[in-house]
Amino acid sequence: MSKRPARWLAAVLCALAIGAAGSCHVPESHVTRSYYMARNSTDDAVLLGCRNADKTGRMTLFFGAPTWARGGYGATAWGAPDMHLWDIQNTVMDFIRGYAWCRTNSSHRIQIGIGTSNSTIDSRSVDWLQGHGRAWATSVRNVAAWANRYYPGVAQVYGAWDFEPSWSSFQKADAWMNGYDGYPGRQPLFINASADGCSTSNANNSACNNGWTQQRVWHLAWEHDPSLPIPQIYTTSGNQARQWQLIDLWATVNRRDGIYFYGTMTQWGACQQVGGCRGTDNTPHNGHDQLLWWLNSDSRTSQPSLQTMTDMHWNS
Repeated sequence: MSKRPARWLAAVLCALAIGAAGSCHVPESHVTRSYYMARNSTDDAVLLGCRNADKTGRMTLFFGAPTWARGGYGATAWGAPDMHLWDIQNTVMDFIRGYAWCRTNSSHRIQIGIGTSNSTIDSRSVDWLQGHGRAWATSVRNVAAWANRYYPGVAQVYGAWDFEPSWSSFQKADAWMNGYDGYPGRQPLFINASADGCSTSNANNSACNNGWTQQRVWHLAWEHDPSLPIPQIYTTSGNQARQWQLIDLWATVNRRDGIYFYGTMTQWGACQQVGGCRGTDNTPHNGHDQLLWWLNSDSRTSQPSLQTMTDMHWNS
């Protein structure tokens, strides 16, 4: 059974939560930080968790591209030594410990996506990618069970995936997703994706980069049951928000299964750290407002609010 609300149900839940006269919004404590995990020692992870103890809501810890590390599946870890899935699990557990010890409000709960991507996967076989997807789902479930046992009400754990059409063929990305989705009891998966090259002017299943289409982006971002879309809305022009709204419109018209967006991801914080982001340094509030504006520009894609704003940073 799906864990995701239909668009109409999400609107009803929002209205019930705030009253008929209000409007859903995102409090500042819910504007979370997500990270490229380039430093992963125990001390680094605990300290990072503690530094995020003022936040509540969804965020992602990205561990890089799928790889083979020390005899098993893992991730490339952003220039640090490649990490086996056991190492990744331990890092996330340490982050949760730090968050729990330093939590500033007993009502706060962090919802962590353990993230990988479709970068550099075209050289891998379909079987290898399905195996990596299954292994990732297994690892995420293990950490989720640990958090539920030792830190109930403090932390929840999910998968996360940054797929980008420019990074791989659709077929290879789909293989990874089939592996993840096919694992019994897999956790929901934050979709922190982009829609590279997709149309900003029509919803006709137009071509995107690298042989992808609007339908193929929708398939991975929404049709697979674990997918919870929190897409990248980096560009200050608003074109990424427009791309996602048109993908949603295509699905609504042609599949009667439009996307419910759980929020937005920006990279303002990472840009402040390293620079080089001209035109792609939306603030969290601007990214949120762009996507919500475009969704509500057409009644067929409208939704009343976006629950999550998360902003990328480097942990390096």
